[in-house]
Amino acid sequence: MKEQNKTSNLSVNIVASICTLAVIVVSGIALWTNSQHDATKTSNNSQAPTKLPTQESLSPPPATINSPDSQEEFPLSITSEPLAVKEKIVELYWVKDTATDIGLVSSRVKIKATDKPEAILTAAFERLLSRPENTDVMSAIPKGTKVQALTVENNAVYIDLSQEFTYGGGSASMIGRLGQVIYTASSLEPNVKVRIFVEGKPLEILGGEGLEVSQPMTRQNFQQEFQF
Repeated sequence: MKEQNKTSNLSVNIVASICTLAVIVVSGIALWTNSQHDATKTSNNSQAPTKLPTQESLSPPPATINSPDSQEEFPLSITSEPLAVKEKIVELYWVKDTATDIGLVSSRVKIKATDKPEAILTAAFERLLSRPENTDVMSAIPKGTKVQALTVENNAVYIDLSQEFTYGGGSASMIGRLGQVIYTASSLEPNVKVRIFVEGKPLEILGGEGLEVSQPMTRQNFQQEFQF
């Protein structure tokens, strides 16, 4: 009976040992499997394929400057056509003697244009004082008269003439030369006021006959005062 109990206990112990061993083996296998799975996952992540640069990204940008195949070239030099000299037409005023009276007539001349009205008017008076080209008209302004200064300011033309402007002639000549200066000075702007000086002094009396000159003078004032 004792032998049977002993044998029975031995069998139980063997079975328990085998079960314990089986559990240990199964746990080991499961642990090893998990570790292999994690290692594979890590390996896959670390060895993910890197996108290589394409041939297009490695190639240098196409040349567009001074390249024989490019459609646009950098200009080596810039050339421009010379600017044409502009001209402005200005009216000069002369005296014409008719059978009944003396009147003012105009002639159109070309003056090299600038941005300054003073330069245009000064050039116009240089032409006026050089005598007319048309023999049908004449100038009542005495020879030798010069423009000392000419300024355009505050809607007025200031012109300073030399002393020769006051020399000689009767009343008709005085009125004629006065009209020539006023109308030529206002050729750029007909309504502008004209102030006349002689040797730096305002002109008040013109000639030996004492022709009174109002200052400033406009075309309208001239026509009203002298009925020219």
